[in-house]
Amino acid sequence: MLRIVILLAAFFSFTALMGCGDDERITIPPLPSPETLVVSFQDGVSPNASYGGTRDAMLKNGPANEFRNGNFGIMPFDTMGSMRLGSTLYERRLIIKMDLSHITDCSRVLAASLSMRIIPPAPDSILLEANRVDLMSWQDWVEGNGGVFGGVSWTTLDGTAPWADEGGDYEAAAFDQETVSSDSSVTFTLPPALVRTWIKQPETNHGVIVKSAEPSGGRSLIVFMREYDRASWRPRIDVTYIKGG
Repeated sequence: MLRIVILLAAFFSFTALMGCGDDERITIPPLPSPETLVVSFQDGVSPNASYGGTRDAMLKNGPANEFRNGNFGIMPFDTMGSMRLGSTLYERRLIIKMDLSHITDCSRVLAASLSMRIIPPAPDSILLEANRVDLMSWQDWVEGNGGVFGGVSWTTLDGTAPWADEGGDYEAAAFDQETVSSDSSVTFTLPPALVRTWIKQPETNHGVIVKSAEPSGGRSLIVFMREYDRASWRPRIDVTYIKGG
């Protein structure tokens, strides 16, 4: 009897580990070898030409309200880094997220990356960093349609609700940094655990903020956004994963 109890306990412990949800239980039929897949998310290109799940905007600090409270969510390309206006440097940060619902929520993410087409700050280099946007699941930012208080900005999430800290709420520790000099693109490694959470709990996907890691350096670059007419130059996320149920 004791042996049967032990075997049953081991069985249920194993099935609990195999589930993709917090309280899921599954049986253990013979399984085929796992299939590793790679999918890209890029507006107008992939996973198919109808995909339009990217949202991006530039957050601009500045001496006047048209910068600080202005929405820059419809620009085909824009400046990121730090800009000198008069005698003062002001930051410009990119906020971006993508809908990853094409991937089933039981999938195992092996690797992921965010790539953007750029025009570098020749002849200088610039160190960029990517940070996870840190918001509660019931909050979200709005890409907007331009204008003052028309959407996400340096001061607000959506033209009305303020950021806790101006310039966007994000984790202080960057998950990746990249130095850009003469390249035409930049790629950040996304933590697989973060992408897995975005897939399993889409309401937590508030995206990332990309910014200069050295804003006092006074350097900037041009980055191409989702509205750019050449689709292959729009931002892209690549995910390598093992398909789930």
